[in-house]
Amino acid sequence: MEGFTLLDTGVLIGYIALIAWIGSRFGKNQHSPEDYFLGGRSIPGWAIGLSVMATQASAITFIGAPGWGFEGGLERLVTFLNVPLAMIVLILVLVPVFHRAGIYSIYELLERRFGPNTRTLTALLFLIARGLATGVVLYAPALVLAVVTGWSVNLTIVIMAVLAISYTVLGGISAVIWTDVIQMFVLWLGALLSVIFLVTSLPGGWSDVFAFGAESGLFNAIDLSLNPNVTYSLWAGLFGGFFLHVAYFGTDQSQIQRVLSSPSVPDAQRSLLIGGYLLIPQMLLFLFVGIILATYYQQNGLSAPENLNELLPRYVVETFPSGMAGLVIAGVFAAAMSSLDSALNSLSAVSIRDFYSRYIKRDASDAHYLKASRWATVFWGGYATLFAFFAGNLGPVIEAVNQVGSWFYGALLGTFLLAIFSHRSNARGAMAGLCTGMLAVWATTAFLDISWLYNNTVGVVVSVGVGYLVSLSAPAPSAEALGDVIIDESAPDMQAILTARAGSAPEVGHEARLTRRRCLGLLVWFVLMLMMLALLQGWANA
Repeated sequence: MEGFTLLDTGVLIGYIALIAWIGSRFGKNQHSPEDYFLGGRSIPGWAIGLSVMATQASAITFIGAPGWGFEGGLERLVTFLNVPLAMIVLILVLVPVFHRAGIYSIYELLERRFGPNTRTLTALLFLIARGLATGVVLYAPALVLAVVTGWSVNLTIVIMAVLAISYTVLGGISAVIWTDVIQMFVLWLGALLSVIFLVTSLPGGWSDVFAFGAESGLFNAIDLSLNPNVTYSLWAGLFGGFFLHVAYFGTDQSQIQRVLSSPSVPDAQRSLLIGGYLLIPQMLLFLFVGIILATYYQQNGLSAPENLNELLPRYVVETFPSGMAGLVIAGVFAAAMSSLDSALNSLSAVSIRDFYSRYIKRDASDAHYLKASRWATVFWGGYATLFAFFAGNLGPVIEAVNQVGSWFYGALLGTFLLAIFSHRSNARGAMAGLCTGMLAVWATTAFLDISWLYNNTVGVVVSVGVGYLVSLSAPAPSAEALGDVIIDESAPDMQAILTARAGSAPEVGHEARLTRRRCLGLLVWFVLMLMMLALLQGWANA
């Protein structure tokens, strides 16, 4: 292992063993599906928020984002610039509805609203989309191991799959979240160390980076072109990326499941603030690593590897001091395993909750469903492993994950928006909108040469529009079907509900005001980030 010493190997093995031990400790306290999938709904919001951030700072970001920065500078940052706006929608609209419904799988809400067929179809779409994306998540750390050891990528995929599946089966959502908290800091440490070592290796330090970046146009993050063919224009990022992230954080079970594990709606809402504020700086950090690497390669006359996903791992192994390289690579492995177990845990949750317990084994014991959940985890680990063998042909891994999701996310989000906002929409409209929305995305991809980010917008608009219009051809839904999204004032227990609310009115009012202020803060943060990028670009082009 050229550049990877025995000390590095020891650090790598020790760190992974530590994370696996921590995860297994949580597994011992699991006695029911609720423990396995939701941690007993007792996990604090701050830990959930850090867990979501750790997933975003996983091996996918550590490997893929520097390749983005190396190739195109900050242009792809517009894909994430919309995240504060997406979090506002989640905080105000989706999270309160999901949490109040008391569901394991968010697709349960669609059954209550639109019937079993809609739930089954949307849950199946999630399994397909997230299963494919999980293969990319598995490929990323396997690539790192191949770079470090010199082994074939296919062999390292199998090794990582065995480790990750074993850890996931034991972990449960509690282990996912608490180990993610550790991973976040280790991954950020690795990125910061990379920046320090890279900058100090340049004769002029930061001045060389800014000079090369300005000369090469790597600081041009904002493209105001109205041409839809421009992949990373500001408008594609705002209008396409916004729907991508609302759907990803709000209708992807692998993300929202952690939010549902919080004890209350305010805790769930607070957990989203961390991502709203930190995701843009995080992506900026990893993109800057790529820009600094581009400066380093240019000054030293080096040729970039054919696969840009190998850029940072190669640099870490070849230049970091003994022991330090092992810590960074160990962090990549552990974070990847943690990201993988969150995906596999959610795939298992949907498999058991939306399919197995409804169609195969009804009214079984908690012990039976817990055992079935672990076997479902093993199945999805094998599924992801098979797809991982082909993930290397998809280009930069972080973009591959988002593109896979864009085939489904827009139509799924449109279905949830119909469920919550349109009290006239019904099962016929929801199914028609969902299918037509996905068909529209396929047609857009096949016949129009526009940014893939707009796929999400197309899916939402078509699914909502068609869904509502088709709903008019069938009877309106019953009051029972609307129970999870509205409060029926004619309910017999309404006086009791109002009396209980009156007693807690001061507390509820205070929390509501805090929520509005937090959302306003996210809006201000979005404006500040946009202004910062505009100023940086203006300086670079002056």
